[in-house]
Amino acid sequence: MKKIVLLFSLLFPMLSCYAKSDVYNIMDFGAAADGKTLTTSSIQKAIDACAASGGGMVYVPKGEFLIATLNLASNVDFHMETGATLIATTDLTQYQKHNEQPAGVFYTEKAHNLSITGFGTIFGQGMKMMYTDSAKRIGGKQFTRQKDNFRKLESGVGDGPFYPKDRYHQMIIFSECTKLTLKDFKVIDAPYWTFLIVHSEDVLCDGLRIDNNLVIPNSDGLDVISCSNVTISNCNFSCGDDAIVLAGYAQHYGDPGFKGILKPSKNINVDNCVLRSRSSGIRIGGWDQNNMSNYNFSNIVIYDSNRGINISIGDSGSLQNVNFTNIRIETRLHTGDWWGQGDPIKITAMRGMPKSPTIGIIKNINFTNVSCRSENCINLYASDETRLQNIFFTNLQMELVKSKLEETCGGNLDLRPNTVPGKELFARNIPAVYIENADNVFFNQVVISWGKNIDKKYYTNAFEAVGVNGFRLSNVKATASPSNPGMSEVLLDNCRDFYTDSKLKVEKIHEPQTKLK
Repeated sequence: MKKIVLLFSLLFPMLSCYAKSDVYNIMDFGAAADGKTLTTSSIQKAIDACAASGGGMVYVPKGEFLIATLNLASNVDFHMETGATLIATTDLTQYQKHNEQPAGVFYTEKAHNLSITGFGTIFGQGMKMMYTDSAKRIGGKQFTRQKDNFRKLESGVGDGPFYPKDRYHQMIIFSECTKLTLKDFKVIDAPYWTFLIVHSEDVLCDGLRIDNNLVIPNSDGLDVISCSNVTISNCNFSCGDDAIVLAGYAQHYGDPGFKGILKPSKNINVDNCVLRSRSSGIRIGGWDQNNMSNYNFSNIVIYDSNRGINISIGDSGSLQNVNFTNIRIETRLHTGDWWGQGDPIKITAMRGMPKSPTIGIIKNINFTNVSCRSENCINLYASDETRLQNIFFTNLQMELVKSKLEETCGGNLDLRPNTVPGKELFARNIPAVYIENADNVFFNQVVISWGKNIDKKYYTNAFEAVGVNGFRLSNVKATASPSNPGMSEVLLDNCRDFYTDSKLKVEKIHEPQTKLK
Protein backbone atom coordinates (compact mmCIF):
# COMPACT_ATOMS: atom_id res chain seq x y z
CA MET A 1 0.00 0.00 0.00
CA LYS A 2 2.84 2.40 0.87
CA LYS A 3 4.43 1.72 -2.51
CA ILE A 4 1.18 2.59 -4.30
CA VAL A 5 0.85 5.83 -2.35
CA LEU A 6 4.48 6.73 -3.09
CA LEU A 7 4.08 6.00 -6.80
CA PHE A 8 0.92 8.14 -6.95
CA SER A 9 2.66 10.98 -5.12
CA LEU A 10 5.45 10.93 -7.72
CA LEU A 11 3.12 10.74 -10.72
CA PHE A 12 0.48 13.21 -9.53
CA PRO A 13 2.48 16.46 -9.99
CA MET A 14 3.40 15.40 -13.52
CA LEU A 15 -0.06 14.21 -14.58
CA SER A 16 -1.86 17.08 -12.89
CA CYS A 17 -0.24 19.46 -15.34
CA TYR A 18 -2.53 17.92 -17.95
CA ALA A 19 -6.29 17.48 -18.03
CA LYS A 20 -7.31 13.84 -18.40
CA SER A 21 -8.31 14.52 -22.00
CA ASP A 22 -4.80 15.83 -22.73
CA VAL A 23 -3.03 12.56 -21.82
CA TYR A 24 -2.79 10.05 -24.66
CA ASN A 25 -1.78 6.61 -23.39
CA ILE A 26 -0.26 4.65 -26.26
CA MET A 27 -1.95 1.47 -25.00
CA ASP A 28 -5.30 3.05 -25.85
CA PHE A 29 -4.16 3.24 -29.47
CA GLY A 30 -3.23 -0.44 -29.73
CA ALA A 31 0.47 -0.40 -28.78
CA ALA A 32 1.85 -3.82 -27.81
CA ALA A 33 4.16 -3.93 -24.79
CA ASP A 34 5.76 -7.30 -25.60
CA GLY A 35 8.95 -6.01 -27.28
CA LYS A 36 8.28 -8.23 -30.31
CA THR A 37 5.29 -6.75 -32.12
CA LEU A 38 6.14 -3.72 -34.27
CA THR A 39 4.07 -0.95 -32.77
CA THR A 40 5.24 2.17 -34.63
CA SER A 41 1.83 2.93 -36.16
CA SER A 42 -0.03 2.70 -32.85
CA ILE A 43 2.35 5.12 -31.12
CA GLN A 44 2.25 7.45 -34.12
CA LYS A 45 -1.56 7.49 -33.91
CA ALA A 46 -1.29 8.64 -30.28
CA ILE A 47 1.16 11.39 -31.28
CA ASP A 48 -1.05 12.54 -34.14
CA ALA A 49 -4.18 12.59 -31.98
CA CYS A 50 -2.40 14.59 -29.31
CA ALA A 51 -1.13 17.12 -31.86
CA ALA A 52 -4.51 17.40 -33.59
CA SER A 53 -6.19 18.36 -30.31
CA GLY A 54 -3.73 21.18 -29.70
CA GLY A 55 -1.14 19.25 -27.70
CA GLY A 56 -0.65 17.45 -24.41
CA MET A 57 1.18 14.35 -23.20
CA VAL A 58 1.76 11.11 -25.09
CA TYR A 59 2.19 8.64 -22.25
CA VAL A 60 4.37 5.51 -22.57
CA PRO A 61 3.80 3.12 -19.63
CA LYS A 62 6.07 0.40 -18.34
CA GLY A 63 6.77 -2.22 -21.00
CA GLU A 64 8.86 -2.92 -24.09
CA PHE A 65 7.76 -1.40 -27.39
CA LEU A 66 9.34 -2.34 -30.73
CA ILE A 67 9.44 0.66 -33.06
CA ALA A 68 10.88 2.25 -36.19
CA THR A 69 10.72 5.98 -37.04
CA LEU A 70 8.29 8.17 -35.08
CA ASN A 71 7.50 11.81 -35.92
CA LEU A 72 6.79 14.15 -33.03
CA ALA A 73 4.84 17.38 -33.42
CA SER A 74 4.39 20.81 -31.88
CA ASN A 75 3.08 21.06 -28.30
CA VAL A 76 3.60 17.34 -27.65
CA ASP A 77 5.37 16.00 -24.54
CA PHE A 78 6.39 12.41 -25.26
CA HIS A 79 6.71 11.00 -21.74
CA MET A 80 8.28 7.61 -20.98
CA GLU A 81 7.46 6.17 -17.58
CA THR A 82 10.12 4.45 -15.48
CA GLY A 83 10.38 0.92 -16.88
CA ALA A 84 9.26 1.97 -20.37
CA THR A 85 11.65 0.87 -23.13
CA LEU A 86 11.49 1.72 -26.81
CA ILE A 87 13.39 -0.89 -28.84
CA ALA A 88 14.65 -0.02 -32.32
CA THR A 89 13.73 -2.71 -34.84
CA THR A 90 16.54 -4.33 -36.80
CA ASP A 91 14.30 -4.40 -39.90
CA LEU A 92 15.81 -1.47 -41.77
CA THR A 93 12.95 -1.35 -44.28
CA GLN A 94 10.75 0.11 -41.53
CA TYR A 95 12.74 3.33 -41.13
CA GLN A 96 11.95 6.58 -42.92
CA LYS A 97 14.53 7.87 -45.38
CA HIS A 98 15.39 11.56 -45.22
CA ASN A 99 17.96 13.05 -47.57
CA GLU A 100 20.02 10.01 -48.58
CA GLN A 101 19.99 7.93 -45.40
CA PRO A 102 17.50 6.20 -43.06
CA ALA A 103 16.61 8.09 -39.91
CA GLY A 104 16.38 6.26 -36.58
CA VAL A 105 13.59 6.05 -34.03
CA PHE A 106 12.63 9.75 -33.95
CA TYR A 107 12.64 12.18 -36.85
CA THR A 108 10.98 15.56 -36.25
CA GLU A 109 11.25 18.78 -38.22
CA LYS A 110 9.78 22.28 -38.06
CA ALA A 111 8.06 21.70 -34.70
CA HIS A 112 7.69 24.09 -31.74
CA ASN A 113 7.34 23.53 -27.99
CA LEU A 114 7.96 19.79 -27.84
CA SER A 115 9.75 17.39 -25.54
CA ILE A 116 10.82 13.87 -24.72
CA THR A 117 10.82 13.35 -20.95
CA GLY A 118 10.70 10.71 -18.23
CA PHE A 119 12.99 8.02 -16.89
CA GLY A 120 12.45 5.51 -19.68
CA THR A 121 15.01 3.98 -22.02
CA ILE A 122 15.55 3.91 -25.78
CA PHE A 123 17.48 0.81 -26.94
CA GLY A 124 19.13 1.09 -30.36
CA GLN A 125 20.25 -2.55 -30.87
CA GLY A 126 23.46 -1.23 -32.41
CA MET A 127 25.54 -4.32 -31.78
CA LYS A 128 23.22 -6.35 -34.01
CA MET A 129 24.30 -4.03 -36.84
CA MET A 130 28.02 -4.76 -36.43
CA TYR A 131 30.42 -7.45 -37.62
CA THR A 132 31.92 -8.50 -34.30
CA ASP A 133 34.69 -10.85 -35.42
CA SER A 134 37.42 -8.25 -36.07
CA ALA A 135 38.30 -4.59 -35.62
CA LYS A 136 38.60 -2.04 -38.41
CA ARG A 137 42.16 -1.61 -39.63
CA ILE A 138 43.59 1.86 -39.66
CA GLY A 139 45.02 3.29 -42.90
CA GLY A 140 47.43 6.14 -43.60
CA LYS A 141 50.18 4.75 -41.39
CA GLN A 142 53.12 5.47 -43.70
CA PHE A 143 54.24 8.59 -41.83
CA THR A 144 53.97 7.12 -38.32
CA ARG A 145 56.93 6.05 -36.23
CA GLN A 146 55.84 2.39 -36.31
CA LYS A 147 54.80 2.25 -40.02
CA ASP A 148 52.81 -0.96 -40.61
CA ASN A 149 53.00 -1.85 -36.91
CA PHE A 150 51.17 1.32 -35.86
CA ARG A 151 48.32 0.37 -33.49
CA LYS A 152 48.90 -3.26 -34.41
CA LEU A 153 47.15 -5.97 -32.41
CA GLU A 154 48.57 -9.45 -31.97
CA SER A 155 45.09 -10.82 -31.25
CA GLY A 156 41.57 -9.79 -30.33
CA VAL A 157 39.78 -6.56 -31.17
CA GLY A 158 41.43 -4.20 -28.68
CA ASP A 159 39.60 -0.89 -28.53
CA GLY A 160 37.71 -1.70 -31.74
CA PRO A 161 35.92 -0.34 -33.66
CA PHE A 162 33.96 -3.09 -35.39
CA TYR A 163 33.01 -2.94 -39.06
CA PRO A 164 29.39 -1.84 -39.39
CA LYS A 165 26.73 -3.65 -41.39
CA ASP A 166 23.88 -1.67 -42.93
CA ARG A 167 22.38 0.49 -40.19
CA TYR A 168 20.04 3.39 -39.69
CA HIS A 169 21.82 6.70 -39.16
CA GLN A 170 21.15 9.31 -36.49
CA MET A 171 18.93 7.70 -33.88
CA ILE A 172 17.02 10.75 -32.57
CA ILE A 173 16.75 13.75 -34.91
CA PHE A 174 15.29 17.22 -34.52
CA SER A 175 15.64 19.62 -37.46
CA GLU A 176 14.46 23.24 -37.60
CA CYS A 177 12.74 22.96 -34.22
CA THR A 178 12.26 25.60 -31.52
CA LYS A 179 11.67 25.34 -27.77
CA LEU A 180 12.80 21.72 -27.55
CA THR A 181 13.31 19.90 -24.23
CA LEU A 182 15.00 16.51 -23.77
CA LYS A 183 15.07 15.45 -20.14
CA ASP A 184 15.94 12.51 -17.87
CA PHE A 185 15.76 9.51 -20.19
CA LYS A 186 18.49 7.06 -21.16
CA VAL A 187 19.66 5.89 -24.60
CA ILE A 188 21.75 2.75 -25.06
CA ASP A 189 23.50 0.95 -27.91
CA ALA A 190 23.08 3.43 -30.78
CA PRO A 191 24.54 2.14 -34.10
CA TYR A 192 25.40 5.67 -35.31
CA TRP A 193 25.07 9.17 -33.82
CA THR A 194 22.68 9.04 -30.86
CA PHE A 195 21.20 12.56 -31.03
CA LEU A 196 21.26 15.07 -33.87
CA ILE A 197 19.78 18.50 -33.16
CA VAL A 198 20.30 20.68 -36.24
CA HIS A 199 19.16 24.12 -37.44
CA SER A 200 17.24 24.54 -34.16
CA GLU A 201 16.91 27.17 -31.41
CA ASP A 202 15.95 27.36 -27.74
CA VAL A 203 16.99 23.83 -26.75
CA LEU A 204 17.35 22.28 -23.28
CA CYS A 205 19.05 18.91 -22.72
CA ASP A 206 19.03 18.01 -19.03
CA GLY A 207 19.82 14.81 -17.15
CA LEU A 208 20.31 12.66 -20.26
CA ARG A 209 22.29 9.42 -20.14
CA ILE A 210 23.92 7.66 -23.07
CA ASP A 211 25.56 4.25 -22.74
CA ASN A 212 26.73 3.13 -26.18
CA ASN A 213 28.98 0.20 -26.88
CA LEU A 214 32.51 1.60 -27.03
CA VAL A 215 33.47 -0.51 -30.04
CA ILE A 216 30.72 0.82 -32.34
CA PRO A 217 32.12 3.37 -34.84
CA ASN A 218 30.38 6.73 -35.33
CA SER A 219 28.25 6.26 -32.21
CA ASP A 220 28.45 9.91 -31.15
CA GLY A 221 26.51 11.04 -28.12
CA LEU A 222 24.90 14.46 -28.59
CA ASP A 223 25.56 16.40 -31.81
CA VAL A 224 24.23 19.96 -31.75
CA ILE A 225 24.84 21.35 -35.22
CA SER A 226 24.19 24.88 -36.50
CA CYS A 227 21.99 25.63 -33.48
CA SER A 228 21.71 28.63 -31.13
CA ASN A 229 20.56 29.30 -27.58
CA VAL A 230 21.17 25.81 -26.23
CA THR A 231 21.74 24.52 -22.68
CA ILE A 232 23.18 21.06 -21.96
CA SER A 233 23.35 20.14 -18.27
CA ASN A 234 23.77 17.21 -15.88
CA CYS A 235 24.45 14.59 -18.55
CA ASN A 236 26.49 11.38 -18.44
CA PHE A 237 27.65 10.06 -21.84
CA SER A 238 29.79 7.01 -22.69
CA CYS A 239 30.21 6.68 -26.45
CA GLY A 240 32.18 4.91 -29.16
CA ASP A 241 32.81 8.25 -30.82
CA ASP A 242 32.63 11.95 -29.85
CA ALA A 243 30.52 12.41 -26.72
CA ILE A 244 29.39 16.02 -27.29
CA VAL A 245 29.73 17.77 -30.65
CA LEU A 246 29.05 21.44 -31.33
CA ALA A 247 29.54 22.37 -34.97
CA GLY A 248 28.42 24.57 -37.83
CA TYR A 249 27.74 22.13 -40.66
CA ALA A 250 25.13 23.13 -43.23
CA GLN A 251 25.11 19.59 -44.61
CA HIS A 252 26.73 16.27 -43.75
CA TYR A 253 27.17 13.56 -46.40
CA GLY A 254 23.46 13.00 -47.08
CA ASP A 255 22.52 12.41 -43.43
CA PRO A 256 18.92 13.06 -42.33
CA GLY A 257 17.98 16.47 -40.95
CA PHE A 258 20.53 18.64 -42.74
CA LYS A 259 18.94 21.32 -44.94
CA GLY A 260 21.94 23.28 -46.23
CA ILE A 261 20.93 26.30 -44.13
CA LEU A 262 23.60 29.00 -43.74
CA LYS A 263 23.07 30.56 -40.31
CA PRO A 264 25.55 31.16 -37.45
CA SER A 265 25.62 28.92 -34.39
CA LYS A 266 25.94 30.80 -31.10
CA ASN A 267 25.13 30.96 -27.40
CA ILE A 268 25.55 27.38 -26.16
CA ASN A 269 26.25 26.45 -22.53
CA VAL A 270 27.39 22.99 -21.36
CA ASP A 271 27.82 22.26 -17.64
CA ASN A 272 28.00 19.51 -15.03
CA CYS A 273 28.63 16.61 -17.42
CA VAL A 274 30.67 13.39 -17.25
CA LEU A 275 31.98 12.15 -20.61
CA ARG A 276 33.82 9.13 -22.00
CA SER A 277 34.71 8.60 -25.65
CA ARG A 278 36.83 6.48 -27.98
CA SER A 279 37.40 9.71 -29.89
CA SER A 280 36.81 13.17 -28.33
CA GLY A 281 34.99 13.89 -25.11
CA ILE A 282 34.14 17.35 -26.49
CA ARG A 283 34.45 18.17 -30.16
CA ILE A 284 33.89 21.62 -31.63
CA GLY A 285 33.86 22.15 -35.38
CA GLY A 286 35.10 20.09 -38.29
CA TRP A 287 33.83 20.87 -41.78
CA ASP A 288 31.84 23.98 -40.94
CA GLN A 289 30.17 26.37 -43.33
CA ASN A 290 28.50 28.32 -40.49
CA ASN A 291 30.39 30.51 -38.04
CA MET A 292 30.33 29.50 -34.36
CA SER A 293 30.65 31.70 -31.27
CA ASN A 294 29.84 32.12 -27.60
CA TYR A 295 30.24 28.54 -26.36
CA ASN A 296 30.79 27.97 -22.64
CA PHE A 297 31.78 24.74 -20.85
CA SER A 298 32.04 24.34 -17.07
CA ASN A 299 32.34 21.57 -14.48
CA ILE A 300 33.16 18.80 -16.95
CA VAL A 301 34.93 15.47 -16.36
CA ILE A 302 36.35 13.64 -19.38
CA TYR A 303 37.80 10.22 -18.56
CA ASP A 304 39.14 7.10 -20.31
CA SER A 305 39.05 8.90 -23.65
CA ASN A 306 41.20 9.10 -26.75
CA ARG A 307 40.99 12.88 -26.93
CA GLY A 308 39.73 15.29 -24.33
CA ILE A 309 38.81 18.54 -26.07
CA ASN A 310 39.07 18.69 -29.87
CA ILE A 311 38.59 22.05 -31.58
CA SER A 312 39.04 22.05 -35.35
CA ILE A 313 38.28 24.24 -38.34
CA GLY A 314 38.57 22.80 -41.85
CA ASP A 315 36.17 24.82 -44.01
CA SER A 316 35.06 28.44 -44.36
CA GLY A 317 33.33 28.66 -40.97
CA SER A 318 35.21 30.30 -38.07
CA LEU A 319 35.09 29.86 -34.29
CA GLN A 320 35.49 32.49 -31.60
CA ASN A 321 34.70 33.24 -27.96
CA VAL A 322 34.84 29.84 -26.27
CA ASN A 323 35.39 29.36 -22.53
CA PHE A 324 36.33 26.21 -20.61
CA THR A 325 36.22 26.37 -16.79
CA ASN A 326 36.76 23.65 -14.16
CA ILE A 327 37.65 20.80 -16.49
CA ARG A 328 39.28 17.45 -15.65
CA ILE A 329 40.70 15.43 -18.56
CA GLU A 330 42.15 11.90 -18.55
CA THR A 331 43.20 10.50 -21.93
CA ARG A 332 45.16 7.52 -23.19
CA LEU A 333 46.41 5.97 -26.41
CA HIS A 334 44.02 3.56 -28.13
CA THR A 335 44.26 0.82 -30.72
CA GLY A 336 42.00 0.75 -33.76
CA ASP A 337 40.75 3.25 -36.32
CA TRP A 338 39.79 6.13 -34.03
CA TRP A 339 40.68 9.79 -34.49
CA GLY A 340 42.88 10.94 -31.63
CA GLN A 341 46.21 10.05 -30.10
CA GLY A 342 45.82 10.39 -26.34
CA ASP A 343 45.90 14.20 -26.54
CA PRO A 344 44.05 16.06 -23.77
CA ILE A 345 43.52 19.25 -25.81
CA LYS A 346 43.84 19.63 -29.57
CA ILE A 347 43.16 22.85 -31.47
CA THR A 348 43.73 22.77 -35.24
CA ALA A 349 42.90 25.09 -38.12
CA MET A 350 43.80 23.46 -41.42
CA ARG A 351 42.18 22.57 -44.72
CA GLY A 352 39.63 19.78 -44.48
CA MET A 353 37.65 20.47 -47.67
CA PRO A 354 39.86 20.71 -50.77
CA LYS A 355 37.48 23.00 -52.69
CA SER A 356 36.69 25.43 -49.86
CA PRO A 357 37.51 29.01 -50.98
CA THR A 358 39.01 29.90 -47.58
CA ILE A 359 39.82 28.38 -44.20
CA GLY A 360 38.23 29.95 -41.15
CA ILE A 361 40.03 31.15 -38.04
CA ILE A 362 39.98 30.13 -34.39
CA LYS A 363 40.30 32.93 -31.86
CA ASN A 364 39.52 33.92 -28.27
CA ILE A 365 39.67 30.49 -26.62
CA ASN A 366 40.02 30.52 -22.83
CA PHE A 367 40.91 27.63 -20.50
CA THR A 368 40.64 28.23 -16.73
CA ASN A 369 41.16 25.67 -13.95
CA VAL A 370 42.01 22.72 -16.17
CA SER A 371 43.86 19.59 -15.03
CA CYS A 372 45.03 16.84 -17.39
CA ARG A 373 46.58 13.41 -17.12
CA SER A 374 47.42 12.18 -20.59
CA GLU A 375 49.66 10.06 -22.77
CA ASN A 376 50.32 12.76 -25.36
CA CYS A 377 50.74 16.51 -25.62
CA ILE A 378 48.47 19.52 -25.67
CA ASN A 379 48.54 20.33 -29.37
CA LEU A 380 47.75 23.76 -30.90
CA TYR A 381 48.36 23.83 -34.66
CA ALA A 382 47.40 25.97 -37.65
CA SER A 383 48.49 25.40 -41.22
CA ASP A 384 50.12 28.18 -43.26
CA GLU A 385 46.68 29.24 -44.62
CA THR A 386 45.47 30.59 -41.27
CA ARG A 387 46.56 31.27 -37.68
CA LEU A 388 45.27 30.57 -34.19
CA GLN A 389 44.59 33.79 -32.29
CA ASN A 390 44.31 34.60 -28.58
CA ILE A 391 44.54 31.21 -26.85
CA PHE A 392 44.75 31.65 -23.08
CA PHE A 393 45.41 29.12 -20.28
CA THR A 394 45.05 30.10 -16.61
CA ASN A 395 45.67 27.59 -13.80
CA LEU A 396 46.66 24.55 -15.85
CA GLN A 397 48.01 21.32 -14.39
CA MET A 398 49.37 18.92 -16.98
CA GLU A 399 50.86 15.46 -16.31
CA LEU A 400 52.19 13.44 -19.25
CA VAL A 401 52.58 9.74 -18.38
CA LYS A 402 53.92 6.60 -20.02
CA SER A 403 51.47 4.49 -22.03
CA LYS A 404 51.06 0.73 -22.06
CA LEU A 405 50.68 1.07 -25.85
CA GLU A 406 53.82 3.14 -26.32
CA GLU A 407 55.67 0.63 -28.50
CA THR A 408 52.89 0.37 -31.09
CA CYS A 409 51.34 3.83 -30.78
CA GLY A 410 53.69 6.33 -29.13
CA GLY A 411 55.68 9.18 -30.59
CA ASN A 412 53.08 10.37 -33.12
CA LEU A 413 50.58 13.15 -33.61
CA ASP A 414 47.10 12.75 -35.08
CA LEU A 415 45.73 15.96 -36.63
CA ARG A 416 42.84 14.32 -38.45
CA PRO A 417 40.53 15.28 -40.01
CA ASN A 418 42.38 17.31 -42.64
CA THR A 419 43.61 17.09 -46.23
CA VAL A 420 47.11 18.54 -45.72
CA PRO A 421 49.66 16.01 -47.09
CA GLY A 422 51.73 14.38 -44.36
CA LYS A 423 49.83 16.13 -41.55
CA GLU A 424 47.25 13.52 -40.61
CA LEU A 425 49.05 10.75 -38.69
CA PHE A 426 52.79 11.34 -38.42
CA ALA A 427 55.82 10.82 -36.20
CA ARG A 428 57.39 13.73 -34.34
CA ASN A 429 58.93 14.67 -31.01
CA ILE A 430 56.44 15.03 -28.18
CA PRO A 431 56.74 18.04 -25.85
CA ALA A 432 54.15 18.52 -23.15
CA VAL A 433 52.71 21.50 -25.07
CA TYR A 434 53.17 22.03 -28.82
CA ILE A 435 52.15 25.26 -30.62
CA GLU A 436 52.56 26.19 -34.29
CA ASN A 437 51.40 29.26 -36.24
CA ALA A 438 49.61 31.29 -33.61
CA ASP A 439 49.27 34.86 -32.29
CA ASN A 440 49.01 35.62 -28.59
CA VAL A 441 49.23 32.36 -26.66
CA PHE A 442 49.42 32.99 -22.91
CA PHE A 443 49.99 30.50 -20.06
CA ASN A 444 49.61 31.71 -16.46
CA GLN A 445 49.84 29.63 -13.25
CA VAL A 446 50.92 26.38 -14.85
CA VAL A 447 52.50 23.19 -13.53
CA ILE A 448 53.78 20.62 -16.03
CA SER A 449 55.06 17.25 -14.85
CA TRP A 450 56.15 13.94 -16.37
CA GLY A 451 55.75 10.35 -15.25
CA LYS A 452 58.94 9.10 -13.63
CA ASN A 453 59.21 6.13 -15.98
CA ILE A 454 59.15 8.25 -19.17
CA ASP A 455 62.22 7.00 -21.06
CA LYS A 456 61.70 7.48 -24.79
CA LYS A 457 63.92 10.14 -26.34
CA TYR A 458 61.07 11.54 -28.42
CA TYR A 459 59.60 13.05 -25.24
CA THR A 460 61.26 16.47 -25.16
CA ASN A 461 60.57 20.00 -23.89
CA ALA A 462 57.82 21.26 -21.66
CA PHE A 463 56.90 23.81 -24.37
CA GLU A 464 57.75 23.87 -28.07
CA ALA A 465 56.57 26.82 -30.16
CA VAL A 466 56.97 27.29 -33.90
CA GLY A 467 56.02 30.51 -35.68
CA VAL A 468 54.30 32.03 -32.64
CA ASN A 469 53.94 35.78 -32.28
CA GLY A 470 53.21 36.85 -28.71
CA PHE A 471 54.02 33.92 -26.41
CA ARG A 472 53.81 34.40 -22.62
CA LEU A 473 54.75 32.02 -19.80
CA SER A 474 53.95 33.46 -16.35
CA ASN A 475 54.18 31.68 -13.00
CA VAL A 476 55.13 28.43 -14.74
CA LYS A 477 56.76 25.46 -13.04
CA ALA A 478 57.93 22.89 -15.59
CA THR A 479 60.76 20.60 -16.60
CA ALA A 480 61.78 18.93 -19.81
CA SER A 481 61.19 15.20 -20.17
CA PRO A 482 63.19 13.02 -17.75
CA SER A 483 64.32 11.04 -20.81
CA ASN A 484 66.30 14.12 -21.92
CA PRO A 485 68.07 15.52 -18.83
CA GLY A 486 69.59 18.94 -19.44
CA MET A 487 67.23 19.80 -22.31
CA SER A 488 65.66 23.26 -22.21
CA GLU A 489 62.16 23.59 -20.84
CA VAL A 490 61.20 25.90 -23.72
CA LEU A 491 62.12 25.57 -27.40
CA LEU A 492 61.33 28.54 -29.67
CA ASP A 493 61.53 28.17 -33.44
CA ASN A 494 60.95 31.30 -35.54
CA CYS A 495 59.00 33.03 -32.75
CA ARG A 496 58.55 36.72 -31.91
CA ASP A 497 57.64 38.62 -28.76
CA PHE A 498 58.32 35.95 -26.14
CA TYR A 499 58.29 36.70 -22.42
CA THR A 500 58.56 34.65 -19.24
CA ASP A 501 58.91 35.55 -15.59
CA SER A 502 59.59 31.93 -14.64
CA LYS A 503 62.82 30.05 -14.06
CA LEU A 504 62.85 28.24 -17.37
CA LYS A 505 65.73 27.43 -19.69
CA VAL A 506 64.89 28.77 -23.16
CA GLU A 507 66.46 27.69 -26.45
CA LYS A 508 65.89 29.71 -29.61
CA ILE A 509 66.45 28.43 -33.14
CA HIS A 510 65.71 29.91 -36.57
CA GLU A 511 65.19 33.51 -35.50
CA PRO A 512 62.49 35.22 -37.63
CA GLN A 513 63.82 37.39 -40.44
CA THR A 514 60.58 38.91 -41.72
CA LYS A 515 57.50 40.32 -40.07
CA LEU A 516 54.70 37.82 -39.49
CA LYS A 517 51.49 38.52 -41.33
